[in-house]
Amino acid sequence: MEATIGINQRIPIEAIELAIKAVLNGSYDNDYAAELARMEYNGENRIKKTVNIINRLTKNNTLMPFLMENKSKVLSALKFPEDKGLICIAMVNAVYPFCYDVTTVLGRYFHAQKEVATTLLTSKLSATYGTNRSLSNGLYCILPMLIEAGFITRPRTSVYQIKHLASQTNIAREIYQQSFLYNNPTLNKDYQFSNHFYFEFIR
Repeated sequence: MEATIGINQRIPIEAIELAIKAVLNGSYDNDYAAELARMEYNGENRIKKTVNIINRLTKNNTLMPFLMENKSKVLSALKFPEDKGLICIAMVNAVYPFCYDVTTVLGRYFHAQKEVATTLLTSKLSATYGTNRSLSNGLYCILPMLIEAGFITRPRTSVYQIKHLASQTNIAREIYQQSFLYNNPTLNKDYQFSNHFYFEFIR
């Protein structure tokens, strides 16, 4: 049975950042999420769908209690572009295992080569997620988010290169590690994170 891709709409990293800040500051609600959605989309149905995704990524995210416990550190970390990217992608990957898998597969191939083509990604992910249109749509959602977050660049159509993140804060790395542990529940904090391809993007 094919795994569920789940994500079917790209959410700008800026919108995720602003939603995280609003949740941490206690000012987040659906009206604010709708404002964020309108930054990118039109049409009430599309807006509603986007609000639901933003809620999942932030307010209802399994990582949010950890962010709340470290509120001041997180708000400081979000001021650094690369840490903001790490935190936002961690939030995405904690909610959507598909996005975690895309990040990990990219890391695996970037460990050995400079470029990764969409065709390679598709062929590797299709074993888990099938070869239907949902896979292409899912990649169309997450790859631009990874570009915006500073994980990868796209030097030409359908070809990607790694762009290592020089994280400035411990809390950003800790949140990213939490997203990894959520996707690997049999592991614990003693795991040597740097050995896993998911961490290929962090200097």
